[in-house]
Formats: sequence, structure tokens, C-alpha cells
Amino acid sequence: MSAEWVEREHDEEDFDGAVLDEATLRACRFTRCSFRGADLAHAVTEHCVFDDCDFTGARLNGSAHEGTAFLNCRFRGARLFGAEFRECKLTGSSFAEANLDAARIRGGDWSFAALAQQDLRGQNLRRVRFADADLAGCNLEKADLREADLARATLRGARLAGADLRGANVEGIDFAGLALRGTRLDLAQAVAVVRCLGARVEFE
Repeated sequence: MSAEWVEREHDEEDFDGAVLDEATLRACRFTRCSFRGADLAHAVTEHCVFDDCDFTGARLNGSAHEGTAFLNCRFRGARLFGAEFRECKLTGSSFAEANLDAARIRGGDWSFAALAQQDLRGQNLRRVRFADADLAGCNLEKADLREADLARATLRGARLAGADLRGANVEGIDFAGLALRGTRLDLAQAVAVVRCLGARVEFE
């Protein structure tokens, strides 16, 4: 159902099972709305706000989002294969059992997002903000994380082989137990890793 919504506001409305594939939403705001099982495949959102919305089981395959905010939203079991997020804000959103395969994240703020076990290998995640995010068990192999903000992010069990972390903020990261084979680090990060492993770094 191709549709265009502009500057619409919805509060606590039910869109469960709605068919909005290929719809375009511009400058719309949704607060505490439910999109459980909705079809948003190939939908486009531009500068919209979804605040505390539920996308459990929704289809967002191939959808494109530009400057849109998904604040504290739930994407449990949602299908986001090939979805694209450009300069979006996903603060506090959770993606348990969601399919983010082939999704593209270009900049934006994913602080406090729950992304455990997601497959983000090879992704261009440069300058993305992941502060305090849960990235436990994520596959980040060969991901470009240069200049990303990973401060206090949980990386327990994450795979970082071949990833590029140069210039990233790694404050508060526990590197103990992480597989870093082939991971690219700058000097300050290398020192942080060594210290995390209990070694002393001395410069003469």
C-alpha cells in the first residue's frame, strides 16, 4: 500500500498488522504506538520520531530511514534485512531476536541500544555512537569502527577480528577475553588493551 504521510501525529494508536509497505513518512511523530506485525517493507521515513513504540515482529526489510529517531522502541523478532539508517537516533531501542543482516548504519546515535548477538560484520560503522550499548556476542569482524564512540559499551564475547578501531572512544571497555586478532588499534588503544590485561606500560 503506497502512501505518503506528512507531519502527522499519533499518540497511543494501534497499527498492528497494518500494511504500509513502500509508504513514505515525513516529519511524522508517533508516541507509544504499536506496529506489531506491521508490514513496513521498503517504507521510507524522513525526520520522523517514534517514541516508545513497539515493532515486535514487524517487517522493515529494505526500509530506508533518514534523520529519524526511534527512541526506546522495541524491535523483538523484527525483520530489518537490508534496512538503511542514515544519521538516525536509536537511543535505548532493543533488537532481541531481530534480523539486522545486511542492514546499513551510516552515522547516528545508537547509545544504550540492545544489540546483543547481532551480525554486523564488515559494516561501515564509522563515527556511529554506541556509548553504553549492549554489543555482547556481536559479530563485528572487519567492521569499520573508526572514530566511533564505544564508551562503556558491553563487548563481552564480541568478535572483533580484522575490525578497525582507530580513533574510536574505548573508555571503560573491558578488553579481557576479547579476540583481537588482526584488529587495528591506535597507540592509545593498544596501551589501554595492555593495561586491561594487567601489564604495565612504561615509556622511557
